[in-house]
Amino acid sequence: MEEPKNDLVKWGFDNRFRELALKESAEGLIPARVIGHNRHFYDVVCEKGFFSAKTSGSIRYNSVLKSDLPAVGDWVMISLRRDKSYICSILPRKSCISRRCSGNIIDEQVLSANIDIVFIVMSLDENFNLKRLQRYISVAASSKIKSVILLTKSDLCEKRAELLDEVRKVAPGKEVFAISSFDESTEKLLKSFVQHGISAVFIGSSGVGKSTLINTISGSNIRVTGEISSAVRKGRHTTSARELILLPSGGMVIDTPGMREIQNWQEEDSSGFEMILKLSQQCRFTDCRHKTEPGCAVKEAVENGILPAETLEMWHKQLEESEELRQKKAASLKILETRRSKRRKSRKDEN
Repeated sequence: MEEPKNDLVKWGFDNRFRELALKESAEGLIPARVIGHNRHFYDVVCEKGFFSAKTSGSIRYNSVLKSDLPAVGDWVMISLRRDKSYICSILPRKSCISRRCSGNIIDEQVLSANIDIVFIVMSLDENFNLKRLQRYISVAASSKIKSVILLTKSDLCEKRAELLDEVRKVAPGKEVFAISSFDESTEKLLKSFVQHGISAVFIGSSGVGKSTLINTISGSNIRVTGEISSAVRKGRHTTSARELILLPSGGMVIDTPGMREIQNWQEEDSSGFEMILKLSQQCRFTDCRHKTEPGCAVKEAVENGILPAETLEMWHKQLEESEELRQKKAASLKILETRRSKRRKSRKDEN
């Protein structure tokens, strides 16, 4: 038997995906992982090597949602035909980081799939924004993925301890680290999380240092970073596409383009708002919305300076967005189901 060129175990091909691949197996199909995506092709790795693959006609025809298409991190079944390769099916995902696409039709954009750890990156400079941080925490929590908060550029921050304390208040129970890419301990910290077979993704705004951290954990400049501006003391965003990178020490990381805004695809999650949930147990009414109701322990905590007013404001905003999302999802579902029905009918007529 010919020895495979690539050991897929190091790319995260565990027993779960092996069993799924066996169920999907067909003549000529082999498992592969999507490690990159550009406009026309997907970069995949399989036991026979690395290939640029296109989606099969079946996938393109049956894909109604953007989430029906492959994403970086997906395990797929591919067909190799001479010098061409095609993605024929996508194995069920164990997890994914998604956000809501803009537009009238509510759709899901999968940022990365089959992830074990989400590194939420925020810098301790002009980028510091607790409201944005809570949104990232909620997105990771609704995806049921472990999240770790990394506060970068701590060497440039004079109020490091104060800001670190603010973050811990809005993210109780989360692991929070103030780090610097110039500190040797940063590499050791990252490697303690990203071990053999673990897939991690870095998410955050532009210029917070995600690519720099990937260079730190890899021990080489595999990601191009922007020059540091002495005027604003932050890196310019350079990542324009997602790519899964296998680290020499084991484990994999995904860098993502910076996102100024990330809208949750799932319904609201309580992560980042644990204090509100705890205080709400003391409210006079069990269904208290913490707005105009009398005997509201949450509003009292805001008045007494125990709970930041911004946290309650963000909680209200997330509830409103979640209700809006539920309504728009229901309307969009009807439109998308009509599309599916037309495609099924068209295929039936062709046959």
